[in-house]
Amino acid sequence: MKFFLPKQPAFGKYFKQLSQHAKDIAELFAEFSKTLNNFEHYSKKAKEIEEQADKITHEIIIELNKTFITPFDREDIYALAHEMDDLVDLIDNAIHHIGIYELSEKKYSIDEFGKFINLAAHNLDMLIEECFLKQKYTEKANTIIIEIHKIEDEVDKIYHHSLKQLFREEKDPISVIKWKDVIENLEEVADKFQEVSITLEGIIVKSS
Repeated sequence: MKFFLPKQPAFGKYFKQLSQHAKDIAELFAEFSKTLNNFEHYSKKAKEIEEQADKITHEIIIELNKTFITPFDREDIYALAHEMDDLVDLIDNAIHHIGIYELSEKKYSIDEFGKFINLAAHNLDMLIEECFLKQKYTEKANTIIIEIHKIEDEVDKIYHHSLKQLFREEKDPISVIKWKDVIENLEEVADKFQEVSITLEGIIVKSS
């Protein structure tokens, strides 16, 4: 991965920070999803992480604009930064929507979503660390990418089961709308983790 070489240390540092923010907010949601209590606390912490991720993304764009010749495609750097920032935004939105909808009862496998989102974030962090260390496509990177795809498959199963349960059990149409929005948001988070892993895979394949 040529743009992580010592002559361009800022990009590696910034992406590692973005990965940490994704992991932090995923852990926050996993904890929140266990009870759905104390929304104000979790919402505040999520917003702080989201704002930090925005700042790092902005720093990456500044660094990209300052660099006249990049040893790596600008479009790929730009896409990766924004995809990771979007990931943090999606998890922040999930917490925010639960609060807006005043959903205080844990159901429809909300904690299962939290567990797998947290697992995906930890795998993404390991993937980025492996890319920084080896700067090429490795067997370990391939294994982590496969694991993220498996996690997305598991979330798909939870998503379909949760929707089926929601439509079968919920009698209030307003509650159906609220929960459906949250469930779809969480499924989108898992999709985004997979999307980021695919982007990273393309980067390390081209750089190998």
